[in-house]
Amino acid sequence: MNWLVILIAAPLASFGEEPGNARRGSSDRPTRSALLRLAGAALGIDRVDAEGQGALFASLLTATRTLSPGAPVTDFHTFQSLPESAGRVATRADALAKRAELETSITRRAYRSDGCWQAAYVASDGAVVSLKDLQQAFLCPRFTLWAGRKSCPLAHPLAPTIVEAEDAESAFRSHARTLGLNERAPTSVAIDSRLAAPTRVNNARRHRRQDEPGDRVRWHFAARDEIIFRMDGSK
Repeated sequence: MNWLVILIAAPLASFGEEPGNARRGSSDRPTRSALLRLAGAALGIDRVDAEGQGALFASLLTATRTLSPGAPVTDFHTFQSLPESAGRVATRADALAKRAELETSITRRAYRSDGCWQAAYVASDGAVVSLKDLQQAFLCPRFTLWAGRKSCPLAHPLAPTIVEAEDAESAFRSHARTLGLNERAPTSVAIDSRLAAPTRVNNARRHRRQDEPGDRVRWHFAARDEIIFRMDGSK
């Protein structure tokens, strides 16, 4: 099986799983939606291109390895909105036209500081996006790439590498050796349940995650299952 493995490192990263205005948290590892949006940005698929985004999502399965989850950081900023009594408006400009009625609120955002992860992509049956094309896109992306949010620039090249391996663990180890990464400490791996389950580990567990991207306009996400297990450090 071929795997396209990349390295995601950033001074700040954020991988939200619970949408909302007042509080937006961050997982300690990349979500599937974040990885697919990263691929879409590299390929130049516009976020309003529902057909193109849908084809991309159906083409790729994902897995992650947490080299360092980073330290949790919380920030906040203010935003303005109209109360329900002001009625619905069609655009932001319409809302600003009712400036006297705008209310100011505080929203809290969670980030991970100095985190580092490996992420892997596998082409599904009937994929319209090849791993080779995605590798080239990561080397020369059409749009700017971020570690979750636009306030989170990458700190290291993605180093996209296509690896032939029988499972995610082998693919991650091969990529790590290529980059000269220190693998002495145990790490956590999460793979999509649609990929082959690991056979060399006895500590795997199944986890339900709400990060399968759906309708971009309505910010809909579906649930999916992933398998989480620990990788021991290299001897």
